[in-house]
Amino acid sequence: MSLKFISLIVAAICIAECHAAFETYDSGIQRITLNSIRGLNVWTASSKNGTEGEEISVPAGVPGGIYSDLEESNVLGSAVYHEYNDMENKWVGRLDWTFTRDFVVSPEVNEKSEIVLVCEGLDTVAEVFINDVSVGNSENMFARYVFDVKSAVKEGQNTIRVAFRSPVEYAQTKFREHNETLGYKVVPESLVPEYRGENQAQMIRKMQAAFSWDWGPSYPNSGIWKNIYIEAYNGAIIRDVMIFSEPNQSVPDESNATTWTVTARVYYDSGIDEEVDLSFERVDSTVATTTKVNITIGKGNSVDISLTELGDQIKLWWPNGYGDQNLYWYNVDLNVPQFSETTSRRLRFGFRKVELIEDFVDKDNVIKGREFYFVVNGKQMYSKGSNSIPLHVLTEKITNDQTEWLLRAAKMSHQNMIRVWGGGMYETDTFFDYADEYGIFIWEDFMFACAMYPATDEYLDIVRQEVDTQVKRLQYRTSLVMWAANNENEAALRHDWYGSGWNFDLYKGDYIKLYIDTIKTMTEELDPSRKFISSSPTNGIQSQEEGWVAADPYDLKYGDIHFYNYVSDNWDWNMFLRTRYASEYGFQSFPHYESLAEVANDITTWTWDSPMMDHRQHHPGGQKEIRDLIKMHFPFPENYDSTEAFPYMLYMAQLSQIMGQKTQTEFYRRLMDKMDTDGTGHNMGALYWQLNDIWEGCSWASVEAKGRWKLQMYYAVKFFAPVLASPYLTANGAVNVELISDNPQNVTGSLTVQIYRLSSLTPIYQEVVEVEAEFLRSKQVFMVARSILESLNCGAVSGAMDPCIVYLTLPGTPDNFLFLHYPTNKIFLKDPKLQITSVESVNTKTVSFTLTTEEVAPFVFLTVKDDHRGYFSDNGFVLVNSQKKMEYYSESGITPERFRQQLSAMSLFNVTEIAETVPSTTVTPTTTVGSTETTTADAGKPLVQVLTVLICGLIMLIQDL
Repeated sequence: MSLKFISLIVAAICIAECHAAFETYDSGIQRITLNSIRGLNVWTASSKNGTEGEEISVPAGVPGGIYSDLEESNVLGSAVYHEYNDMENKWVGRLDWTFTRDFVVSPEVNEKSEIVLVCEGLDTVAEVFINDVSVGNSENMFARYVFDVKSAVKEGQNTIRVAFRSPVEYAQTKFREHNETLGYKVVPESLVPEYRGENQAQMIRKMQAAFSWDWGPSYPNSGIWKNIYIEAYNGAIIRDVMIFSEPNQSVPDESNATTWTVTARVYYDSGIDEEVDLSFERVDSTVATTTKVNITIGKGNSVDISLTELGDQIKLWWPNGYGDQNLYWYNVDLNVPQFSETTSRRLRFGFRKVELIEDFVDKDNVIKGREFYFVVNGKQMYSKGSNSIPLHVLTEKITNDQTEWLLRAAKMSHQNMIRVWGGGMYETDTFFDYADEYGIFIWEDFMFACAMYPATDEYLDIVRQEVDTQVKRLQYRTSLVMWAANNENEAALRHDWYGSGWNFDLYKGDYIKLYIDTIKTMTEELDPSRKFISSSPTNGIQSQEEGWVAADPYDLKYGDIHFYNYVSDNWDWNMFLRTRYASEYGFQSFPHYESLAEVANDITTWTWDSPMMDHRQHHPGGQKEIRDLIKMHFPFPENYDSTEAFPYMLYMAQLSQIMGQKTQTEFYRRLMDKMDTDGTGHNMGALYWQLNDIWEGCSWASVEAKGRWKLQMYYAVKFFAPVLASPYLTANGAVNVELISDNPQNVTGSLTVQIYRLSSLTPIYQEVVEVEAEFLRSKQVFMVARSILESLNCGAVSGAMDPCIVYLTLPGTPDNFLFLHYPTNKIFLKDPKLQITSVESVNTKTVSFTLTTEEVAPFVFLTVKDDHRGYFSDNGFVLVNSQKKMEYYSESGITPERFRQQLSAMSLFNVTEIAETVPSTTVTPTTTVGSTETTTADAGKPLVQVLTVLICGLIMLIQDL
């Protein structure tokens, strides 16, 4: 068996495995798969080093990319993410690269009347040659190209050559040409130095983050990143199928009163004007639902075919937490009898009706603004979720297992919405497969972010190819809930983030040409079944009424907002905005010490402000912001910039992140049923930034690049729980407890409210109250009066005392807590003497164990050193009981012996064991009281709060998300 034949088999298997919810079955159609794994040496990638003139030639993988090809051939010296490799290997993205292979065309292929080369993804600017004949050009990573190669191929041996232009050189050339030709720059001209990236990514239709971002490195790849193959046929071939399902009732149900009209819009390529047979059928039902028609097709067009489904034969699809995710398989066949050719597409989708509600909150007083929430099958949904970025900056390194692990984490943390952020990529079919299965709606940005963009005729034509490819590819997905034109570009234009203010009308004209006249118009023509919003953040309908660029895109009474505040107290809920829908918010932290060690030559030399930490921190001022938040809430090491303190600074950075996210998310959820007299409030969505990492660096992520859960993911499991008791400190010094619920079923139980001091496992206060959680309500169920707190020496004026913690327990829901004083004074932190006992195997992938303590242990942090894809039943928790029964799950499997060897456990007490800590005090959320004197460190906080809101746009500029 020849190596080439083996490569075809391997590639075919890969294609089959990667398209679980969209499958292709053809008869009589000839296909030559040009994919091949790198190890078979079928493809070659080559270039000439511009500085040394040296020819570089390495085996290439297709699908793949040049960085991985060079890495596997040891040209880069070490792994792409190791140490400073992103800087040391910038030369790769600045060179042109050519990919070449031979292939054989059989007589059966060559005799067909139509022979095309299908390139599902070329990254990015390339010219394609077959037998030295140019057959087509690519200028868009996100577009599928179908080139006519009938006249270029020959029977027998053939050669394909794909010549890629340097993406860096191309972008910078286009930037100069635009300025020289039209007399103005497509800003920004350059990134901030901290990004350590390449400039002018907005000029090339490529993953924008490949040129770097404030959470990721610069790796502007080149390569054939998706499947590539030759198709040969005489009649017609299905190219895309879109599905439209419409119920006869405004609120569909599962009775025979509901009927669904299901329409398949079939896009095909054809070189004939002939009669064909077209059929559409459900293939996983005992009930016959089939439509067959005989039609005459033209050369390249589309045709609709419909069938009817009865409601009592269909179970509805629901988002995570609202019901089951019922999915059904359907088959579309296009048969050309004259040539005995049949092309089939099998799709899996579910039945649901989704609406985005933007009604006036008060029709008699419209200045109060509009709603912004989703209704699914007639039921209001509170959006809980996050924003995703690419799982790796090199798309060829993204695996199906890695994708499933990430989506599983989202499901486990009760997320029902992921916003696919607009500076990355349109996610893989596998990503959408699991979103469909796990009930996670996808808010899909088009890939435009944090910049002005060209609107020349040439550029708009390139964008149209992208819109056509991606809308047709993704439209049938049940999880796809909404399209958004871009990330933050309306706000960037209005608030002059990048220097467009000198001619606002000029740049606004380009904005409307690109996002409204082109992307919006084309998307709504192709997919009228979904809502399209013009940006994120945006005021939605209000932005449209103001000419698509609102006077204030961050108006709290409309649409969604992005909010970041790194300077104020992130444990204080008063810092956050009463928005309708928070689609971005978050705080930074670093990955685990063990994860950073894997990309370091010697992690023991790293310190908080060391060169490598600075290199892994792309957010301007980020290290100081994290350090200041740590100092505000925890015992702060005087030697914080030492190798000894380094692991503890990483730990406290994660604590700072989780407490900020916990406080902010609970605040938003408590607003679900509250609206102020000015119209602010009634929050119906919290999507935190960000779900995942792209590399081992500082970011806002909750899941690391290799899959390890950061503490933020454990806290997401809690703060997104369907029912949650949420405590907070009121302005008058009392503690209110609200019971938040987006559980469609009412829940009752006994809520235990306790108050502890750090010095004892015995509570100083305890009350039990019966409570009931109601759907989409956050109601007060308990209050600890200020007088009671003061009688316990837990009031605001008792800051010098042993810190007090309010601890809530409600069976069936996560425990919750509130620090009434911040644990900054190390003298109150006692050694808990944490012990792990009773380690037993539950199954091959799970161990159970008991964690014991002798003292209150704030923020217990558990780690299994070498296991990236695993998680504890809880982590980062405040331990107020003498023991806690727990489990650990490992995707790769784990034994009790290995678990004991790999496990480490610490709490906030361990921070006090390192060299000197800055003499500190116990801090309350409102005042700082020292052991001998009152300080004024927070005296300016009210002013800071006001200024923070006023300069929100400036903070967003720095954030650039």
